[in-house]
Amino acid sequence: MLIAPVTGSTAAATAAARPTTGGPKVVRTAHAVTVSVPASANAPGYTLDVATDELALTTRRAGKTVLATASGDTGALRFTAADGTWQHATGVTDWTWKNGVLTVTADSTLVGATVQARITPGADRYQLDWDVHGGGPKQLGLAYDLSSAGHWYGHGEAETPQGGPGVNQPWPLDAGEVDHKTFGPASYNMIDPFWYTSHSTGLRVDTGNVMDVALNKGKDGLGTFTVESPDTYKATVFVESTPLEVYRDYIGIVGKPAKSDAPYEQYAKPLWNSWAQFYTKVDQEKLLDYATDLHDNGLDGHTIQLDDKWESNYGNLTWDPKTFPNPKDLSDKIHNMGFDFGIWVTLWINLDSDNYQYAVDHGYLLMDAKDTTKPCEVTWWNGQAGIIDLANPDAKAWYEGNLKKLMDTYNIDGLKFDTRFFDEKCAPREGHQATDYQKLGTQLADEFDLQGAGIRVHWNQTAHEAGFVTRQVDKGTGWDSLRASATQNLAISTIGYPFIESDMIGGSGGQPAPSKDVLVRWAQSASLMPLMYASTSPVDTNDTTTGQKVDYDQETVDLYRQAIKTHEKLAPYIWDQVQSTLKTGDPIMRPLFFDFPKDEASYTVTDEWMLGPAVLAAPKLSTGATRSVHLPPGTWYDVNQGTVIRGPKTLKGYAAPLGVTPAFVNLKAKGAAKAIKALKRDDAPAASVLITPDAPSTDSGTPFEVTTEVTNWGTRTLKNAKAALELPDGWSAKATSPTTAKSLKSGATLTTAWTVTPAVDARWGNHDLTGTVTYNGSQKASDTVPAQVKAAPGSVQEPYRTTDTTSGDAQYAQAGDQFAIWAGGQDLSGWKDEKGVIYRDDAAGEKAIVQAQLVSQDSASPVGKAGIALANDLTAPDKGGYAVLVMTQQYGLEFMTDSDGDGKLDTWAGGGSTYHPAYLKLTRDGATYTAYASKDGDTWSQVGTAQVPSAAGTGDAGMVASAANVNYPGENIEAVFSGFSVTS
Repeated sequence: MLIAPVTGSTAAATAAARPTTGGPKVVRTAHAVTVSVPASANAPGYTLDVATDELALTTRRAGKTVLATASGDTGALRFTAADGTWQHATGVTDWTWKNGVLTVTADSTLVGATVQARITPGADRYQLDWDVHGGGPKQLGLAYDLSSAGHWYGHGEAETPQGGPGVNQPWPLDAGEVDHKTFGPASYNMIDPFWYTSHSTGLRVDTGNVMDVALNKGKDGLGTFTVESPDTYKATVFVESTPLEVYRDYIGIVGKPAKSDAPYEQYAKPLWNSWAQFYTKVDQEKLLDYATDLHDNGLDGHTIQLDDKWESNYGNLTWDPKTFPNPKDLSDKIHNMGFDFGIWVTLWINLDSDNYQYAVDHGYLLMDAKDTTKPCEVTWWNGQAGIIDLANPDAKAWYEGNLKKLMDTYNIDGLKFDTRFFDEKCAPREGHQATDYQKLGTQLADEFDLQGAGIRVHWNQTAHEAGFVTRQVDKGTGWDSLRASATQNLAISTIGYPFIESDMIGGSGGQPAPSKDVLVRWAQSASLMPLMYASTSPVDTNDTTTGQKVDYDQETVDLYRQAIKTHEKLAPYIWDQVQSTLKTGDPIMRPLFFDFPKDEASYTVTDEWMLGPAVLAAPKLSTGATRSVHLPPGTWYDVNQGTVIRGPKTLKGYAAPLGVTPAFVNLKAKGAAKAIKALKRDDAPAASVLITPDAPSTDSGTPFEVTTEVTNWGTRTLKNAKAALELPDGWSAKATSPTTAKSLKSGATLTTAWTVTPAVDARWGNHDLTGTVTYNGSQKASDTVPAQVKAAPGSVQEPYRTTDTTSGDAQYAQAGDQFAIWAGGQDLSGWKDEKGVIYRDDAAGEKAIVQAQLVSQDSASPVGKAGIALANDLTAPDKGGYAVLVMTQQYGLEFMTDSDGDGKLDTWAGGGSTYHPAYLKLTRDGATYTAYASKDGDTWSQVGTAQVPSAAGTGDAGMVASAANVNYPGENIEAVFSGFSVTS
């Protein structure tokens, strides 16, 4: 349906578009133009406020800000003037809404320059295109307030003041500093102009130009995304329900792998590359000794790959006869040990190489960007060079022909392509752009076996679809580099390159040889990644900084070999993930929050990851023999201990000596059985028990159903397996299906259904229910879940009374010293005092202590409140002496008092995190009220103290609860207390 355009100016009061039914709507208010996109079946909907006093963009979902541009002198839409000074858009002077596009025109801080932005809203994203008219701009950029979107991720390999990407990769990005000045398509770094956030928003900048990207530079809290061009700035902002959905939106634009360049064997076994072992001090004898040591020590691999410094000179593609006198014999001997053989190559030809002048004479090199009459000369770590122009068909054919001749002559199976295919100092061939060279390099590399070393191409659709393995930039050899290798893989994989590996195990940055612990821990970490890329031999290596040989002990060899075998056993599961990725585009190695988006703790975990849906990897990436492990919600099998753990849970002090690699399997995830078969330690118990549901609930004396599942994860058949339940006193259980199995084969499960009946007088709250199995005579395993006995509405007994200031629907219950309140209420605060109360009349004297244990509370509102209260009269707080101490559902404690006797709570103290059970205490000493809280009832912390002058004589004391449902109409709170007491 065609609609008339809606226009407005800063003088307009209110205007609204007439969109098609269910489509975006535009409304003009006093200080903004607001675009509203309704929720749909596959998108959450959002609003975009375009501030008009000074042009700025604020994105909201369900009323909450999820992304906002910077304000103040920084500016949201910013640009550099001809003199290099930063300018930005200011007040909006006009706007139109036409054909689904909001066009906004604004003044700027530069006289004579205006900014025009065009916003095209879609169901789960909006396109933002904008230009500067007048003023001769040089660069255009967006600036965001990082905190508005939570945490930031993406980017790829980040250049940081702390040494990134070589020894540092902040995760999240805002946890560190990113200062990436040459962020572009020709960069050697694996990068894409895509960022996503913990608030499930994302930003993609559509450009082929170099960018200057900074996140939290100088700890300024800003994200600036500047394109080094005056052309139209094109960006897409994604608004989704989860970070994974943002990632999928991005992949929908740039593409997913059409194939895996690496075959199964390259996922199953490591590639051994010579670089970190020898660097450039390599020769035929050394390489053969290296391969022989690996072979003789059972350090398996699919390929021995000879890295840099085999050529007579860079670009000649001929062997150095001094260091490699008989390369064909070398190749044959390596093949005879069962390895493939590969070599390192580059398209960069040094100026003093024999091939350089030939390439110049035939026009095979890229030309200089400033003077296209002469070849482009670039500086790299091996001197001065020219770069073969892959856009020239003759140049490509010449180079490719030389490669294939070399490979055929010496029986070389594959190649490692290094360096870039283009440099910004060079000019693209006529009819091409700089971004085309990523595509051309991809097409060239795709003709060869890359042997699991992959290729570092990025930024365009061809790179995403090619399905190459991605290796990281060279790392150092210390713990910092090991940790960076993990977070960097998460960064690379979540910008659309899923077939990833760390840099060479142990590092390769020209630093001293890795210590034993670093080398072993790196191997263990890599064993839980899609591929293993190895170099430093655990037998012995060479310290490049001293020239001395470094010998490792036998344990190093054994533990490294164990990591290789673990990875090989896991390969069938990994290969399943490869096939899944080819269908979905989802990364294999990914942050925990991709699978568990509601688990807030997952967003800042830096040393764990999911490997597919079933495996949570938590290798030790630092010194020491213990670590904390965060497990998200779910049922997890500990492959080292053979136990079942329910998340969310943080395992503090988890034992991880050098021979242990912490890993956990999500028992409910696809592929769990295959993963456990691969990862379970031989010395872990063969069987596990799992009780479902994991949190059963019932009323006192009311039966409920549970199931125990006994599974044999071992390789041998179990004999005489018997399931049982251990119950609280007074409870009973009856099995309604078999409890025994004479034999239980590997992978088989004994499932038993049970009817459990709590004691008639069972206390409210959680009671341990333990499932056990005995097998093979005396071996045993168990699982424990909390079985909740729920309170049911009823009445309270003298001397307790109730009162209700909500809509009158509060309910109460008492069982001995236990109490429960079900109540509504808009809030319990100064503006609204609506609550359900169980109290004792005239129980608290002028010196009194009121205590209770808040066992649990459950409300839809995050600020639902439950706790204890004092007042001269709790049925009429306006009679004075009023104070409450409550725990909120999500935001910790609140201690509120009425300081002037009008019955309204007008002082506040509190904060912190919410916990249960919570022990709460209010003390009164005349008109002085003090609040305390404790997690155990023994150690108390003061929450606050206040003067309540209206407190007089003996007053009431009780327990209170309010749903605080002003934003959750009709929702109630359930609060359970025990041990209420008043000492006076």
